[in-house]
Amino acid sequence: MKKRIALLVYPNFSLQEVSNLMWLFRWYYDTMSEVVYTEKEAVMSEEGIFVIPQKTCEEFQVEDYDCLILPGCSDTRQAIQNKKLKSFLERFSGNKDFIIGAICSGPMFLAQAGLLKGKKYTDSLFVEMRDQFSFIEEDNFEAAPVVEAGNIITAQGSAFNDFAVHVARKLGYECPDKILSGYMDNWKKEDYIHHLSKEELQEFQEEFQEFLSK
Repeated sequence: MKKRIALLVYPNFSLQEVSNLMWLFRWYYDTMSEVVYTEKEAVMSEEGIFVIPQKTCEEFQVEDYDCLILPGCSDTRQAIQNKKLKSFLERFSGNKDFIIGAICSGPMFLAQAGLLKGKKYTDSLFVEMRDQFSFIEEDNFEAAPVVEAGNIITAQGSAFNDFAVHVARKLGYECPDKILSGYMDNWKKEDYIHHLSKEELQEFQEEFQEFLSK
């Protein structure tokens, strides 16, 4: 085992959604996390915490890491426009062995890079957004906390603990169901289907026009 997790960041990434995962791997599996971004410059999380990337996407070597983790993002406008970020993720096309985990809006970037083509997935996007993005396959969306499709694990933002457990098991570690607290024992599909208001939908369409279905 490489004993390193690559955490891909972008402006307004959610530190909270991946903190428990990093804690679990550090203290149960002696695995450290390294921050990766397109540039070696400070990146601010949605909580206002600045992180300094240790590697750029160009420097990234897949053989150095156990997996790649994509956090959610409260404002995706900068990340979706970042061509270097898209090109980096496109490098994993056809790789069926390297584990990639994405949570909340993180799966959107995988879809943009073509990594979710023909694969089941989940995310925390609003229905209206998912339906209009030209690169998202709405028919493959599953309203569930976590979805595994081969080497790719996707999760709803509220399922950050389940996400951590799924990633650990996918990497071959033994891990109890509730090694972390704060689980939703009872859930319905409706819990994971989110809608925009008419005003929010209009704003979304204006902001992301070039990425929407024609």
